Amino acid sequence: MIPFCRPYRMGVDRFVACTACRATVNVLTRTLRENYKSEYDEIFKSTAMDICDRLHLQTPEVCSGMIDLYMPSAKYIIENSKADASTFCSLFMELNFCQVKDVNYNWTLNVDGGGETVTAPKSEAPIKNGNELRILHLTDIHYDPLYEPGSLAECDEPQCCQRGGGSTESGKAAGYWGDYRGCDSPWHMIVDALKHIKNTHSYIDYIYQTGDVVDHMTWATSVEKNTNVLSKVNKLLAEVFPGVPVYSCVGNHEAHPVNLFSPDDVSKEVNTHWLYEHLYEDWSEWLPNDTKNTILAGGYYTVTPKPGFRVIALNNNDCLTENWWLFYDGTNKIPQLQWLHDTLLAAEKASEFVHILEHIQTGDETCWSVWSREFNRLVERFRYTISGIFNGHSHRDEMHLHYSSNGHAIGVTWNGGALTTSSSKNPNYRIYQLEHKTLQVVDSETWIFNLTEANAHGETQTPNWSKEYEFSAEFTTDLSPEGMDKLLDKMADNPKLLRKFWRYKVTSADPQLNRGCNRNCLLNTICRIAITVNNQKTRCEQLKAKLSISLANEGTTSSITSSTTTPSAKTTTEESNNTTDRALDDAAPCLNISILILIVDGVLLVLQIAEL
Repeated sequence: MIPFCRPYRMGVDRFVACTACRATVNVLTRTLRENYKSEYDEIFKSTAMDICDRLHLQTPEVCSGMIDLYMPSAKYIIENSKADASTFCSLFMELNFCQVKDVNYNWTLNVDGGGETVTAPKSEAPIKNGNELRILHLTDIHYDPLYEPGSLAECDEPQCCQRGGGSTESGKAAGYWGDYRGCDSPWHMIVDALKHIKNTHSYIDYIYQTGDVVDHMTWATSVEKNTNVLSKVNKLLAEVFPGVPVYSCVGNHEAHPVNLFSPDDVSKEVNTHWLYEHLYEDWSEWLPNDTKNTILAGGYYTVTPKPGFRVIALNNNDCLTENWWLFYDGTNKIPQLQWLHDTLLAAEKASEFVHILEHIQTGDETCWSVWSREFNRLVERFRYTISGIFNGHSHRDEMHLHYSSNGHAIGVTWNGGALTTSSSKNPNYRIYQLEHKTLQVVDSETWIFNLTEANAHGETQTPNWSKEYEFSAEFTTDLSPEGMDKLLDKMADNPKLLRKFWRYKVTSADPQLNRGCNRNCLLNTICRIAITVNNQKTRCEQLKAKLSISLANEGTTSSITSSTTTPSAKTTTEESNNTTDRALDDAAPCLNISILILIVDGVLLVLQIAEL
C-alpha cells in the first residue's frame, strides 16, 4: 500500500499543488456551507472509498475507519469555520508561496519588553559535581493492547503485530519483545522497562512523560480504548515509582480521532473535553488541585516541585497542522501561549527556573510556523528563566537548538526518543543530570536494549538493557546553548562525529544501521538540530554548507554501517514497511490519507450532487 503522506512532497510541483488545493477546497467548502444535505453523507463516503480503492491508498478497513472517524469533525469545521481555501492550503502545505495574509492566522503575542537585547549566546554552563538531581524522561510509549508475539509483522495496514491479523511463518512473525516492522509496544515490554529502570537507577527525583501513550492504530481509536490505555500506563508508573512525581504532557495520539484537539466551544459530538477530564483524573495522582482549570481548558498546567523550580507542561498539539481544528479558528491558539508568557513572566519575577514539557518539536515541518515563531520569541525573551525544554514525537534521541532573532543560541530542547519500537528503533529512555540551583542539564544518559538480541531469546530471558552512551563522554561537557552550538560546528567539520551522533539518534537499531546514513541523511541530520521554527533555516544552511565541504574533502558520501551489531534476516524486509521520512514524522502514520480523500472527494462529490 502507498503511504501517501503529504503527497505534494513526492515530487509534485508545489505551485500546482497549492493552486489545485485552493480551487478544490473552494468548491468543497461552498457546497458544504450552502447546499449540504444529510443524504449526501453516503455519497461522500462511497466516493472516498472508491478513491481509496483505485489509488491503493490503504486497505478498505483502514480507509473506512478513518473516514467514519474524521468525517463528523471535518464537516463541522468546514461548515462553521471562517477560514477560506487559501488559509486551509497554507496551513496544510506550509509552503512559503502558499502562505496567507489572514490576520487570524498570522498574529503576534504581546510580549513583555523588560528583557535585555540578545548580544551573545547563552553560555552559562554549571560544572557537574556528582550531586545532581536526576530526571527520568519517558516518551512515546505507544502501548498496543492488541500486540501478540508470533502474529503477522508485515501487513498492509499502518500497524502490524496484532492478534487477529493471522499467523505466519517465523520470518514474518512478530517478536516477543516488540518488532522493528511497523509495530508498537507489548505490555510485558513496558513492564520490563519500568522494572529495569527501578532496579538500575537507585534514585530518581522526577519523571517526565512527554506524550503518545496510545498506539498507532489510527483508524480504530475510541474514547474507551484511549482512556483505558492512558489509565493503565499511569497506574503502572504510580505503582513502580511510588512517591516520585510524574509530570506528563499530552501527545497527538491521545486524542480520538488522532490529532484532533477541539476548542471548548463546539458541540459535544466533536469535542475533546472528555480527554482533558480524563487526563486530570489520571494526573491528579501527582498534581495539585490548582492545575485543574487549565487542564480542563486545554490540557496544560504548571506546578512547582520545589522552591525556585517550576515545571510548565504544554499541549502544543495547537501547533500541529494535522490538527484540523487549526482550520476552525487560528486565534484560539493564542490563549495557551499567552498563558505561557504570563507564567514565565511571573517565574522571572519570582527568580524561578523553568522546565517546559511539550510533545512536538517546534521545528518539525508539521508544527505551524506562526505558533513555533511565537513560541521561539518567548524562549528568547525568557532565556535566562527557561533552563530546559523536553519533548518527544519524532521517536529519535536528538536535541534542537533555539536561536534569537539575530542568530545567537539561546536554548536547547531535549528529545527523549521513544520506548516503542515503531519507526525501526530499539526501545530507549533517558536520564538527565541537573545542577541543583539553575536546573540546567549538565549530562544525560541514554539506555537501550537491542531488539534483535532480545527477540532471539524470546520470553525465556528478559532484555539486556545497557547504557548506550553518556552525552558528556561522547560529545561535549558544555551543554549550554553556546556549547551545543559549538558542537554543531564540530560535527560539520568532522563527519565522523556526526555519524556517531546519527547512530545514537536511531538508538543503534539494526535496520537503521543496515540501511546507513548517506550524504543527504547527514545533511538533514545536522540541519534538523538547528531548526526550531520550520521556516527559519539560516543556521541550518550555514551548517549544511560547511558539512558539504567536509564531506567533499573526506572523499566519500557512503553510508555508515554497523561494526557492533549483526542485522537479523528479518531486517531485510523492513524498508517496505518503514521509510526514513515516515520514521521522522510521527504525526499519525498516513493521516493525510483522509485529507487527500477529502480534497479529491470534494470535486467528485459536487459532480454527483449536481446529478441529484
